[in-house]
Amino acid sequence: MFTDVLPLILKPQDVELLLKASEGEPSVKEISETLDLPASTVESRLNSLFKRGFVGKRGEGETRYSLKPFNSIVSRHLSEGRTGPFGRYVSALANYTMQEHIERAKADPNPEAKVLPIPGAIEEPVSVVLPQETALSILRTTRTISLRNCDCRMTYRNCDGPLRTCLALDDFSEELVERGVAEEVSLEEAERVLMIADEKGLVHQALYTDWLRGEVFDICSCCPCCCTYLRSYRDYGVRHHIAKSGLVAKVDSEKCCGCGACLERCIFDAREIEEGKSKVSEEECFGCGLCVTTCPTGASRLVSQSSARSDDA
Repeated sequence: MFTDVLPLILKPQDVELLLKASEGEPSVKEISETLDLPASTVESRLNSLFKRGFVGKRGEGETRYSLKPFNSIVSRHLSEGRTGPFGRYVSALANYTMQEHIERAKADPNPEAKVLPIPGAIEEPVSVVLPQETALSILRTTRTISLRNCDCRMTYRNCDGPLRTCLALDDFSEELVERGVAEEVSLEEAERVLMIADEKGLVHQALYTDWLRGEVFDICSCCPCCCTYLRSYRDYGVRHHIAKSGLVAKVDSEKCCGCGACLERCIFDAREIEEGKSKVSEEECFGCGLCVTTCPTGASRLVSQSSARSDDA
């Protein structure tokens, strides 16, 4: 479908290196010997391909290289703003990455992302009783954190939400920093990013390399119009692809003034006004906490799902 795209972003001399990188995980020495090229030339070209997102590398001592999938190559170009060479293909490639995401989501029985409650929306008793993940609790356990532009808002550009909000962790963070597309930040700086995202009505999500092992590689602050994960849920009906936080919103009807601020903030359509009071659909609520941090009367709070059911009973 996109046979015309690769010549726009690759030089002929790159092709043979990429083909060799697709054969397992060769080293510079192995590629040099196979192609009969000086090792310095091979290493220089591979490092250029690495910085442009075509290959990955790993290993201590002798570095080994591997070819990135086409979808990953295209996604990095789009999300990093390197779309100039694509010309008229930009829109089609953005749609392609979305469709690839949806197909993968439908085929994978496990979630790939999880909504994280905003730390300021959790009352202390809940955080003590329940070992719930928040963005900050995950960030505190990481080796390195880096900040970059939001992949989804850079790719789809459907809103004017803040761009500098994606927080990569550990190996993924180190790769992006080495490639020059992200900057390493402190935990305090990352916390400020999360606070700004909350103010702008963005949902915190943890993205997993391995759901069963609980391995998080990225924490994103997401909008419903650009985020591939939220769009897969809202627009394509792939409901299992995003896991709920484990908390749900609860309303104190005596405090609720029925202003509707929570309805405007809820991107999961889990709110409605009934008899002048806000009401939460527990089935639709993902426990993000956006409604809590915007409620002017303090009527909304996050509780465990079991607590919500017992209160209703």
